[in-house]
Parts: sequence; structure tokens; C-alpha cells
Amino acid sequence: MGDALLALSAMRDLGSDTRRDNYLDAIIFAMKVDKPSRLRHAALRAVFDARFRLVEIVDKEEGEFREKLLGELAPALLNATKPVAPQRFDDESDAVFNPRRDDCYLRLIFTLAKQSDWRVYLERAGHIERCASLLDHVIKNNPSTLSVASHSYYLAAILIRMNPSGGYRSSLRGATLASALDSEPTNMEEYRPTTNLVATLPAASEAPTPPGFPDNISEQEWWKLLKRAWWAMRWNDLHLEAEAVEALPSIVTYTLDLLETPSARYDAGSLVRLVDRIYEALDDSKAKLEVKRLQDALGNRA
Repeated sequence: MGDALLALSAMRDLGSDTRRDNYLDAIIFAMKVDKPSRLRHAALRAVFDARFRLVEIVDKEEGEFREKLLGELAPALLNATKPVAPQRFDDESDAVFNPRRDDCYLRLIFTLAKQSDWRVYLERAGHIERCASLLDHVIKNNPSTLSVASHSYYLAAILIRMNPSGGYRSSLRGATLASALDSEPTNMEEYRPTTNLVATLPAASEAPTPPGFPDNISEQEWWKLLKRAWWAMRWNDLHLEAEAVEALPSIVTYTLDLLETPSARYDAGSLVRLVDRIYEALDDSKAKLEVKRLQDALGNRA
């Protein structure tokens, strides 16, 4: 069945209108947690290859198939990636983090999360928590030009896309303030007021963080994730992929928000050359203007 699913995935669709119900049933069946990992991952790959069609169906159609797609496929996707064995090695098929499987998973969720109804059902099924559980595995290794995966870019974009209310920016300021109050400065320099770049940006709305959004991601984890996201864009040529470029404006905004935090204050210089190269390589004019904002902010710190 796994080979059949891989063959069907080449269609990048769900088949004809008369057969797509059966195809969807087969995919959901193959994703059950008691099925072999090879079968579950083949089903995940089939859904990944049809991801743009999934967004289109939910955008343009009404009826039972649409509701089945949202209500049953979203939780089934979680089963397809659910670890059923202790983590030992990254290349184990059922490890908590499997680079090949989770590259497919993160890019799939990134695409689906563009659509508002998909976001609701993904959140309800527990995909925000699943994505957050991958954070430590994604940021644990220092990036290098020899081995830079794209996981960090898509994970950052998902967490931002699934929290469009602006609640993160508010919670970041609160978390940063709390951290500053709890920590003891090492010298009197810490008490001196500094120019805050974030204060010059338009004020973010004080919307509450959406239910289910992980509020336990620390400022330092966000910074490491976003820094690796810029590395991933540069060394995987993601600037050439229109879908990846769509997320750049929000990546820029969150990076700007973090620049004056303790985690980034003395580390932001590591982004200068990366951002310069990405700016030079971009063709998308809107994204280029957004990256210019970050480029200027980093230049002002030099």
C-alpha cells in the first residue's frame, strides 16, 4: 500500500471527484498510529504532494468532502508524525525528530496554514504543539554552510503564521520585561537607557495570545530559530521559491522585534552579511522592501 500511495502522490492531487473520497479514506487509514511507519510516512508524502490542491478545495468548495478533509485529515496528519518509540537517532523513522519526515511535515503545515479554516483545524488537532516540540531539535545545532536544512525557516514561518493576532509581540515585550526584572545586571552599564529600535516601530495591538499557541517559547529560543531561518533562506536558495518568499515580511517583522532583546543585542551582527546577500538576490519587490527594513536596522547598529 505504501508503494501505491507514493505512486498516487505523483498526481499531486486527490484524484477525480468520483474517486477522491476513496483516496482520502485510504490516506487516513494509512496514517493510523498502529500502522507501520513506512506506510504512515508514505501517506504523509502523498498529502504533501497534494498540499496546494488541499488549500484550493477548502478555499473554493463547500460540502461534505470539504468538511471531511478539515475534520479528519488534520488529526490524521498528527498521527502520521507521532513518535511511537523513544528518541535515539535522528534517522530512525519514528524518532521525535526525523529530518526527512519533518521537512515534508513542516512544509505541508506551512502551506496549509496560509488558509484560515485550515489554521483553525490544525490548531484544534494539536499541530501547534507538535511544531513547538520540534523546536529544540531544529535549533540545537549551530548552522554551517556545509549542512543547513530548511526546517528552521518553515518552523518559524508556521509559528508566526499560526499566531497572526500580534499576541506574540505583546508577550515578547512582557517576557523580556519580566526577564530583565528577574535578572541581576553584571555592571552599572545595564542600568543605562538605550535607544530601543522596537519602540520606533508601529505599536502592535495588545491582542491576547490565541488559545493553544505555545507561550513557553523563550526569547532566546525565538532568536535562535529566526537566526537559523535566515541561514536557511540564504543557503537553500529559498529566495527563489515564491511560497517561501511569501513568509519573508513576517520573518522580518519578528526579527526586528527581537533585535533589542538581550538575546540578540550582541549577536545581531551575525545576520548582516546574510541579510545583505538575500536582499541582493531577491526579485520580489515587496519582499525586498521588507528585507531593506531589516538591512537598515542592522546597519544602524554597526
